[in-house]
Amino acid sequence: MRALCLISLLLLLPAAPGAADTLDDALQKAGLKRSDLGWTPRGWWSRWPRPVQHKLQHFDDLFAEPLATVPFTRTMANAVRQYLGPGGLDKKGTRGSGALYGLVYALGVERKYGGFRSYNANLIAKETPLDEAIVRLYRYAGRKTKFVTFGTESPYPLIEKELEEAAGKLPPKLSMVLGKLVLDIVDAHHWATLAFRNVSLEDRVAVSKRLDLGAEAVDALEYPHQCDDVAKAWDEASLWYAGLKCVEALDMARRALAGIEAPSDLSFDWQTPLGWIRVRGRAGNAHEAHQLEDLLLLVDLGGHDAYLGPLASATPTQPISLCLDLGGNDTYASRGVGQAVGRCGIGILLDVSGDDKYEGKDHAQGVGQFGMGVLIDLAGNDMYMARWSAQGCAYFGIGLLIDRLGTDGYAIQADGQGFGGPGGVGVLADYSGNDHYTAEPDGELSGRPSYHSKLKISVSNAQGCSMGRRADGSDGHNWAGGLGALIDIAGNDTYVAGNWCHGTGYWFGMGVLYDGSGDDSYEGHVWSQATGAHFCIGLLLDEGGNDTHTSKSHNSLAFGHDFTHALLINLGGDDKYWTPKDGLGFSINRSVAALIDVGGNDRYSLKMTPPAEGQAAPEPKTRPGFARYDKLFADTQGLNTYWVDSTSLGLFLDIGGDDLYHADGNVGKAMDLNGQSWGDGPGSDNWKVRNHGIGVDVAEGSIDWRALPVKGPRR
Repeated sequence: MRALCLISLLLLLPAAPGAADTLDDALQKAGLKRSDLGWTPRGWWSRWPRPVQHKLQHFDDLFAEPLATVPFTRTMANAVRQYLGPGGLDKKGTRGSGALYGLVYALGVERKYGGFRSYNANLIAKETPLDEAIVRLYRYAGRKTKFVTFGTESPYPLIEKELEEAAGKLPPKLSMVLGKLVLDIVDAHHWATLAFRNVSLEDRVAVSKRLDLGAEAVDALEYPHQCDDVAKAWDEASLWYAGLKCVEALDMARRALAGIEAPSDLSFDWQTPLGWIRVRGRAGNAHEAHQLEDLLLLVDLGGHDAYLGPLASATPTQPISLCLDLGGNDTYASRGVGQAVGRCGIGILLDVSGDDKYEGKDHAQGVGQFGMGVLIDLAGNDMYMARWSAQGCAYFGIGLLIDRLGTDGYAIQADGQGFGGPGGVGVLADYSGNDHYTAEPDGELSGRPSYHSKLKISVSNAQGCSMGRRADGSDGHNWAGGLGALIDIAGNDTYVAGNWCHGTGYWFGMGVLYDGSGDDSYEGHVWSQATGAHFCIGLLLDEGGNDTHTSKSHNSLAFGHDFTHALLINLGGDDKYWTPKDGLGFSINRSVAALIDVGGNDRYSLKMTPPAEGQAAPEPKTRPGFARYDKLFADTQGLNTYWVDSTSLGLFLDIGGDDLYHADGNVGKAMDLNGQSWGDGPGSDNWKVRNHGIGVDVAEGSIDWRALPVKGPRR
């Protein structure tokens, strides 16, 4: 009887030819429209999680209109193309802004806060001798350079004279460029300090010392109340304005310093009221850890250098810390907090060229925690290595790692490579090269084993992942996840991670992995490749190439659980997909999960166990495009009203190509689904509760990915 019931749910129909939009046609098979796919929470919904603090401004609208995540993500990718592509670094915006300003704005500030347009940082300082600029810095800081005693001017200390002598050793043109840079930093410093005028130093220090927010975001082990306190009191606009000024100032100095001749052994050091200013020539230099403390600005004109300690690392007492390195094969190594970190401040490292190596421990290589941390590397084959919270990671802030050219390697233990913690925007953007991204999958090696895996797979939180703090089962202080994005424009790339990775969200967070072209390989375990759990968004968008998507465990490859939008979209190429079970457009507990492949001769291999009693699935049970019926639905109607007033979907859609479908992971056992469609019929239990499974393989068609106007109610 049960078998007959399941068979009756399967609709093997010829695909509708000539549809205006193939996605719309597929949805019509279940009586759905695009406007049925999102959710707009109602105030009267019982048991909907509320309140959830620190949601980013785009989340609710994308939650209501999930297909708009495609143009949303493409906008970020197009910014990387525009500013890092051929000639992009030399272009200026319509009102004078530089490329790096525009990129940091588009990837970070706009997504975190908005409030600005990518016009100009409004830096008006003129080229000024370095010693004169530093004197003006003293005056800004309220510090004197001349002193009076017994009614006459004291000859000591001879600050201005000594400054003039020290800066006089610099080539005049170099001194003038550096002077302007210092004055621009002074401008930014005003805004950075203004940002925390209503926040006590005690609270700033408290949130800066929390290096464990990656684990805290998920497990809600304790409630760091200072995070809420600072988030309510700080002035974000002023801090992001300061950050944009610093980015523009470094970029302008990069261009102005190109070609300036200077002695290779040049050395300038001066401790100002705002921190140390250090300048080095083109000889290879070793910058020891003590030389990097309390650093306001370090400019290195070239050479193979070693930076042995935290660099461009801002703190509550050093709100701006910047480094500009113009060339050389450099080594950046730190045993603690690493490079380009903004903790209650602005930390920016700009490396112009060379094959560089970056090493850090926790908080390294582009991390913002109530601040902005930006690492920009413009050329070279580079290697990035860190432990936790690194390589484009943010908590209540903006963390960016931007790499333009070269074959690069990225390796972390967990929490990074495009990770958005609560209220944070963490982005890793790489323009070109055959790159390798690794988040250690072995939980014993990473120190972050997951209870979702029997094999002690690591909780990666990486490669386009966002996590919020779920506290509905503990103290009730729920924090929305932010935006975690990994954007790679070109190259044959490899992505390896454990659990929670590759375009994955959790608890009102959004995770995105975008790959523009190339033959790419994606390998993960649980919750990998367009997945999510509990009110979130996960997207993996690959625009071309012959790609391989492999899951070594379950709940992956377009899998959504509990009000999740999980979209895996692959456009062009002969692609391969393999998962042991539960994927390829698999939706449970009122989610929208979709795997959409357009073009190419593709191969799908999966192995699924029979569904439990009370669930409705296509027959045979290994077919993609699956929405599971909740047998407890009737018991929830009086309690979880949001559950009743919503629609869920498991969608599989393949357009074009001669495709192979292998069941039970056996390449010799194939189903011929080319040109067919399948799903739950109008009489099924799924259909009755607005829970739809749809599978479509069509020979040709197209999809309009624009954010189209939505008509009718969203549920």
